[in-house]
Amino acid sequence: MRTTQPRFLAVSLLGALLAMAPAKLPAQVPENFDTGWHIVRPGETLEQITARYLGSSELWKKVAQLNPDIADPNLLKPGQRVRIFLPRRQGAAAARVSQLSRKVEAQPSPIPWEDARLGDLLVERDGVRTYPQSSAEMAFPDGTRLTVTEDSLVFLQRTGGALRGVERKSVEIVQGQAEVAARPAAAVQPSEVEIVLGNTRATARTDRSGAVRTRARRAEEGGAKLMAYGGDADVEAGGAKVQLPQGMGTSVAASGPPGPPEKLLPAPGGLSPAGGSAVACANPALSWEPVPEAASYIVEVCRDAECGSQVERVLDIAGTVWRPQALPAADLWWRVTARSRSGLDGYAAPARQIGVTSDRVDASPPSGTVTLSGPQVRVGETLFAGPGASLGVTTVDDSGGNASWRPLINGKEVELRAAAGPWTAGVYTAGAVAVDLCGNRGAITPVSFTVDATPPTLSWDVVDYDTFEGRGKKAQKARNAPLTWSGGVQWLPLATGQEVRIDSDGPQAFFHAAGARLVAEGKEIVLGDGQMLRVRAQDGESMVEHLRFQIRAGDGGNGHGGGGSVLEIETGDLVGNVRKATWELRLR
Repeated sequence: MRTTQPRFLAVSLLGALLAMAPAKLPAQVPENFDTGWHIVRPGETLEQITARYLGSSELWKKVAQLNPDIADPNLLKPGQRVRIFLPRRQGAAAARVSQLSRKVEAQPSPIPWEDARLGDLLVERDGVRTYPQSSAEMAFPDGTRLTVTEDSLVFLQRTGGALRGVERKSVEIVQGQAEVAARPAAAVQPSEVEIVLGNTRATARTDRSGAVRTRARRAEEGGAKLMAYGGDADVEAGGAKVQLPQGMGTSVAASGPPGPPEKLLPAPGGLSPAGGSAVACANPALSWEPVPEAASYIVEVCRDAECGSQVERVLDIAGTVWRPQALPAADLWWRVTARSRSGLDGYAAPARQIGVTSDRVDASPPSGTVTLSGPQVRVGETLFAGPGASLGVTTVDDSGGNASWRPLINGKEVELRAAAGPWTAGVYTAGAVAVDLCGNRGAITPVSFTVDATPPTLSWDVVDYDTFEGRGKKAQKARNAPLTWSGGVQWLPLATGQEVRIDSDGPQAFFHAAGARLVAEGKEIVLGDGQMLRVRAQDGESMVEHLRFQIRAGDGGNGHGGGGSVLEIETGDLVGNVRKATWELRLR
């Protein structure tokens, strides 16, 4: 949890970090110069300040033009801010305050502490301190950045020179955490960073591309945590030394020695909302996928993609969702880092941009309706659906923007793809949980239905003409055809290629085979004199929709006299289940 007591961080940076070679300026100041603000110390003049940063006092008049409010360049007041030219990628021993968030103070020694400002130049023995939920970033002439998180105190000490062409820097952490980083494009020569945490010393080196990124934290129990995200490092404590390759970290007890190198956890994935999303509330839910072996997570919300200016920083998040109390309405970036059980911080996820368009807190859940699509029928009080049914949800959210949803099947939240089916037979209560971009969750009223996955049954039996209510004489008139059929009113010849369809809840058909032989399921159907074949379709759930039959030529016949035909029978119910049967038909 975030502590409410200030933590202090003392830093000593050596070598080219603060002792860059002075720039050799032409007579006119070129356009590729930055500017910064020097805080006047007792006794300083404009010429002295110009010489300090530009290596020569000759351009003091140019500097004076940047400061029209200076009446006398020889009578400057301590604490007064003077705007000064800064050669890019080279210059005097100074660090420029490049990012600020909330309450940050600077001490331009020996001037008392005062509010820090963007562009302030910090020189040897100067300090910066941050308060709760505050942060600052300092940029050095060689491109190195030092990020100072909340509750920290940073001092810049006198510098030394380079050793064997390697820039040397030293960071001493008394309490708290610091992160030193340099991009490959910013590296001008190999660099080493010495990090001192009590009895622990680590030396971080740039890789071949010139990149270095090292985070070090003084543990509350007096030990240390070292993490190498870019470049590698050696860690020494208690008379022992271990090598720390890139992507590894180590924990050191108060008296040492360093623990074995431990692989840093990967960056969490699946960050939501997606990058570039806009949310109309000040308390959006930020979520991510869990990282195996993570003990907790760290979430940072910042005003820049590299989190030099932090808005929120929350530690020890146990789950994978976090909601702020209230973010400012602005374009922000956020990222999440997994922390291992040993207390080492893994890689941070790339920062995602999020546009907060309102400073209003939204706690209202979305609503919506669930619809069932696909073949369905209501029989009495029961709604039947087929296996191919699908769920659709329409969400409504008046304040938090569009909402996403997940199915809630029989009281259990499942993956979205489950809504598309297919469904197995059974009774279902299908609702949904809608979530708006602010993270408010609302349950949507479910629908209840029964999935019928069984097609109607087909049955046949041989019956006498007497059961046909004395209509046998009408059948006699059609006996000239090899196969005749009746739906119960009259007999008709059934020709090859002819399709007959009976749409009914309980359809049945009668067949008279005067010149044909039928084989059903390997069993020959024998019709005696005065007998006929009855075929029925039945369904005890979603009811029968149709019974269809036709004669077609088989693979080896043409359906005329010589055999080789088949009788195809099909039945289907009202939710799309179909059963088919194919009987051999031999015409005599």
